[in-house]
Amino acid sequence: RAGFTGGSSSASKSGRPTGRRTCSLGHTATPTTGNTFTADTVEMHTSGCRRMFSSILCAVCIAPLLLLGACGLLGWSERRAVCDQKAVAQGREDMVPIGCGSAMEGSGELVMFTCNLSTGGVPPLRPAGSEFENSVSFVGAGLRSIVEMQQCVEHVHRQTKKDSTGGGKTTKTTYTYSVEWRSSYVDSRSFHDGVAGCGTHNPAWPSTLPTTGAIYQSSMVVGAYTLPSEFVRMIPIDTDLDGFVAPPGWVKSGSLFTKTIGPGTAGIGETRVRFQGNDMTALGVTVLGENREGTMAEWTASDSWLCSGFTLRDLRMGSVSEDELFSALAASASALTWVLRFVGFLAMWFAFSRLLGPLEVAADCIPCVGPYLGDSIEAIACCLSCLPGCACALGVIGIVWVVMRPIVGVPLILFFLFTLCGFVGYKAYFTSQGGEARKCDFIPSGSKEEGDLNVLGHPTFFA
Repeated sequence: RAGFTGGSSSASKSGRPTGRRTCSLGHTATPTTGNTFTADTVEMHTSGCRRMFSSILCAVCIAPLLLLGACGLLGWSERRAVCDQKAVAQGREDMVPIGCGSAMEGSGELVMFTCNLSTGGVPPLRPAGSEFENSVSFVGAGLRSIVEMQQCVEHVHRQTKKDSTGGGKTTKTTYTYSVEWRSSYVDSRSFHDGVAGCGTHNPAWPSTLPTTGAIYQSSMVVGAYTLPSEFVRMIPIDTDLDGFVAPPGWVKSGSLFTKTIGPGTAGIGETRVRFQGNDMTALGVTVLGENREGTMAEWTASDSWLCSGFTLRDLRMGSVSEDELFSALAASASALTWVLRFVGFLAMWFAFSRLLGPLEVAADCIPCVGPYLGDSIEAIACCLSCLPGCACALGVIGIVWVVMRPIVGVPLILFFLFTLCGFVGYKAYFTSQGGEARKCDFIPSGSKEEGDLNVLGHPTFFA
């Protein structure tokens, strides 16, 4: 079997160096340490012209689109942050605490209560369509199936080195293989050149295995109220379940079922299955939502300037106080906001750095010292692009706050403009003073030239 890799590539298999080649005939994976295998190393060359074309294309097309996308992300994130704050503040004011006895108590209002889950009349959950369907049954909020098989996995490691002349670069790609637990099928026949990286291909994933994931009840009863599926899915499903009988061909050890599928070479094909459910010893839950005649639903905050349709609903295990619950909601919204701000800033920083990408490639084309100059320009461009990236991110954030919360945003923008004007004024004054100084003659104090020039009224600057 031959795998074509291109006319300007070279390879070494199992650590054995070879010369230039256009194709490779067969691959044999060689184990290195433990269950790690090395199969092939390929070198690919990219010319300076192609790098220049790619950098220009990125600077002209991709970087502006990325800037626009980052602006949109930051604008949407800040709007969401302001509206979430308003919804949480209104919810704290409008919330009505109720008990567990009457389904009509607080109907039509945002309510909060702490009651116990009821499993009466709840149908059992089973991993339908699998060989565990008749042996696993759980009465609770949800059932999670965790299925893993040891399979051969391909890892790609790339190392790039610039050419000393011409602006090109050479990328060395190393393919390594290891045996790992995976929860889905890994097609080993799609590996580099179709090589059997670990000595054998992965066996087919049996259709009789349970599907990795969780299934939930469509509804559950808490006190006198009914929780629909969107509330039920907020109940943690993280307690290992035991007490089931192993299906034929499986070995049970505690809550774990194991079986080997295929020949089991290098451990490939070893399979393990376990099931999780909610903790049936802790059934107390605290619920926040709108009571619609005994059925809980999302509560929608009142519409305000640029905020419409923002909702509140929450479920937490155990007894949670009002302050703890609303503080947790506010902290969760704030954490997401800061994550999105950081992502938007990084996107802008990267976009501005790509605008200077062609300068790096141009410097790389200089013989001998080109790669060093290119690396220096790349580092300088990275540092310089941080400033406009940060400025743009803060500008978008400030504009959104001015539009949506003028009381908070306007003072911030005024402070920013005052600081900016002060900086510009200081720079202008410093530049003008420097210009005057450069016009002066530097004459040693006490010299004859000093006296002559003082008589003539010529300005002097004494060293």
